[in-house]
Amino acid sequence: FFCFIRRSHPQRHVYYVIDRDSPEYRKLRRLGHVVAHSSWRHQLLMLHADVLADAFSIPYLIPRSWDRSGYRYHLAWRIGALRVFLQHGVHSSPAALQRMTTGYDMVITSAARETQALREVTGYDEQLAETGMARFDALAPGPGSRTILFITTWRRYLPSRVFAGQGRRTDEFEGSAYQRFTSSLLQSTRLHQILERHDHQLLFLPHHNLADQFHHVRPASDRVQVLEPTGDDIQRLVRTCDVFVTDHSSVHFDAAYLGKPVIYARFDREEYESRHAAPSWFDVEREGYGPVTETLEGTLDELERVLTGGCVQEQVYRERIERLLTYHDHQNAQRLLEAIEARLAERAEALR
Repeated sequence: FFCFIRRSHPQRHVYYVIDRDSPEYRKLRRLGHVVAHSSWRHQLLMLHADVLADAFSIPYLIPRSWDRSGYRYHLAWRIGALRVFLQHGVHSSPAALQRMTTGYDMVITSAARETQALREVTGYDEQLAETGMARFDALAPGPGSRTILFITTWRRYLPSRVFAGQGRRTDEFEGSAYQRFTSSLLQSTRLHQILERHDHQLLFLPHHNLADQFHHVRPASDRVQVLEPTGDDIQRLVRTCDVFVTDHSSVHFDAAYLGKPVIYARFDREEYESRHAAPSWFDVEREGYGPVTETLEGTLDELERVLTGGCVQEQVYRERIERLLTYHDHQNAQRLLEAIEARLAERAEALR
């Protein structure tokens, strides 16, 4: 969304806040209006912003030297910025986004069923704007790379970066269903044989919150790599992969939109659904974009079948993603900008 505004409307006062040591910092700086997180400029902008837009959580935008509670109770309502949730994926667990705890003035959605599900359980109603996510505008298939991309999401009950330093009690990572499956896959002799036979690589991209757990993992095959997640790389990897494998990540919507074959390795489904995810309006078994497996062997069976078939998305899955998403026109960022402008105009009119 930021890139779209900088390129299409360079006169607008739009700023992107990012850690100076982020791998994306130098790339984005070429666009201008990129501000180092927690700098004096960042703090000044927070005091004057008309709009605060984020894809994860408003607290990520708060300078580190500020007291979060103090900002929430003494500053936020006085500044009165329009708070926009851009989303970081199609929201398939609506109960996790409660208006009373998140407090957004505008929430972006991409599908009519997603909008309806959020309306029914979150307390959000007129705040919902079905514009489609801006990031979908950049989703165009890239050249094949002979790679299989395996992306996992995080678990509330396992040690993660989001809870670091909070003293929160979690399960041990070692021995968890998540650790057992990922380790077995990365060290699988059969996986190595499949990759050799079809001349592919497998790239494993753990969720940012759990990435620390894989710094010392050594896959058994040189055809398997463990990557460190960064925002730009994720989209590039999804665009260029030949097959997309995931446990419960919402990135499967992006992969299906791009026409990639999808495999769901739901090795801990019951535990994940009872301890991490809220109930979903989206049934992967009936509505998903590929086969669903629960074991390592089952996952490898499906992977070999897809590779043998030439890595082609089946028509039934193409039709499902086309029916789900409201827009397929790569104009989501423009609609989003217009929706924000309309909300700002409504506020200005109400104050007259």
